[in-house]
Amino acid sequence: MNILRHTRATLAVVAAAVLLTAGCGGASEPASSAPEQLTGLLRLTPGAVSGNAVTGTWFRMVQPGGTPENGPYMPNGDSDAQGGSTTLLEPGTAGGLRIGGYQSEPNPGFAQGNSLSASITKPTRFFAVEFGISTNPTDPQTQRAVPPPTVVNDNGNLTADLSAWAASWNDQEFNQGAPKPPEKAGAQVAGAEQIQRVYDWVANKWFDQPKSGAAQGPSATGIYNPKTRAFILQWTSSIVGGPFNGFTGVWHLEGVLEPDTTTPAAPQPATSAPAAGR
Repeated sequence: MNILRHTRATLAVVAAAVLLTAGCGGASEPASSAPEQLTGLLRLTPGAVSGNAVTGTWFRMVQPGGTPENGPYMPNGDSDAQGGSTTLLEPGTAGGLRIGGYQSEPNPGFAQGNSLSASITKPTRFFAVEFGISTNPTDPQTQRAVPPPTVVNDNGNLTADLSAWAASWNDQEFNQGAPKPPEKAGAQVAGAEQIQRVYDWVANKWFDQPKSGAAQGPSATGIYNPKTRAFILQWTSSIVGGPFNGFTGVWHLEGVLEPDTTTPAAPQPATSAPAAGR
């Protein structure tokens, strides 16, 4: 199955309705420009169902042997959307996903199995237990250093590194990123010598973070309207471990980009104490 090809095909189906509603209709075609890296907050639109159509932000779980477009999907007994095959998501306390920084899992991360990660999306019931989403300097499941979310706009086509996207549920951690970091191992991936400083918007502190990782597989892809800043991002990610091992997560984000107006002050380098006798 070519996940990247499927993702682009799915996006093409929903692109016209979403972006036209957001104000694309009748606008002149913008001139081509060089790819740009977006910054700011991807403010999420809550998931909703109207007739047979689902809009906004949502999640599905494909059973082994199925396909993202046709299922079969694992029905969520706590969801009324499309017979439980779709779980609608609402924005969390931050309003959505922050680009270029982390929104880490709190400590503790669970209360009676329910996830306490509430910054990106509101914790949502799935089989009687709430799951949450976080992005962390070190992925909670694989223990790999992962970069913060990044999104590149190339004339309305989005490519995103969401390898840090982590789902927590029932006292368990599941990487649901795209591309996927390698599975947990004793040694850290190569490239750790290239360091940058990245801010965690939940922990309110800076982290040293490798500039490049060893994540593999297709990235998340989507579409973007630079006039209205409306976006769609979608991807699939295999589930490793736990009761849903071998299933596939299908994630769909919709909303509007809010560019950064302020950024945290960069940490000052430490100063060395003068040598004795000087």
